[in-house]
Amino acid sequence: LQNPVTFNPIPFLLGLKGAGECVNFQQGKPSQLIIIPRTTRDKKVKTLEIDAGFVFHHVNAFEEGNNIYLDSISYDSLSQVNFETDYKEIDFDSIDPGRVYRLKIDLDGETVDKKMIESRSCEFPAINPKNFGRNYRYLFIGTTHKDRGNAPFQAILKKDLLTGEKQVHSFAPQGYVGEPIFVPKPNATSEDEGWVLVMIYDGDQHRSDLVILDGENLEKEPIATLHLKHHIPYGLHGNWTSEVFI
Repeated sequence: LQNPVTFNPIPFLLGLKGAGECVNFQQGKPSQLIIIPRTTRDKKVKTLEIDAGFVFHHVNAFEEGNNIYLDSISYDSLSQVNFETDYKEIDFDSIDPGRVYRLKIDLDGETVDKKMIESRSCEFPAINPKNFGRNYRYLFIGTTHKDRGNAPFQAILKKDLLTGEKQVHSFAPQGYVGEPIFVPKPNATSEDEGWVLVMIYDGDQHRSDLVILDGENLEKEPIATLHLKHHIPYGLHGNWTSEVFI
């Protein structure tokens, strides 16, 4: 997915700006989907245009017949990054929220159908890793405490893409969430049978907690909360492994 942005590296190379400050969103210009055959050499690369927007993260993608389905968090526009801005002064109402969209890519007709599948402001998606590259049912993602408007993420949303049912576990008012990590239970028989791990910044105590939630019932009390003695700087991504590589 090629976002409609330009990048001028000169201020970054001169040390005048951060790399993110050198990215400029081109309002109104379309994004491009570049489809590259992964196994067959006699097929050509296809480039399709879609509505303008900006995507940082994808949820998942899978094939059915000759269609590709791509689920992503898309923003109507990308605000200009300014690292001198105090985060406490950010006007969230002026920033386009991220929402989950599904692109249905018809390889035969070379058309793209875009459909919103979650309207709540959200980011940092996670699914059961056994469903990477396959059709899936459950999405776990960071979201706002309220179901409307844009704001810092203080909750985790579980969305059932089959029924539309939602579960929300909020850590407001003092908790701020990072990216959820889904850990399947051994010998699980359902897609959501597992644990959801999430780092929470506790604004009252100025420390971080590792919270473990029940994947099947996200709204229950946490299975465990591990209080750290310090805060962990707010990060972007994590992963889980059952082995120790040391």
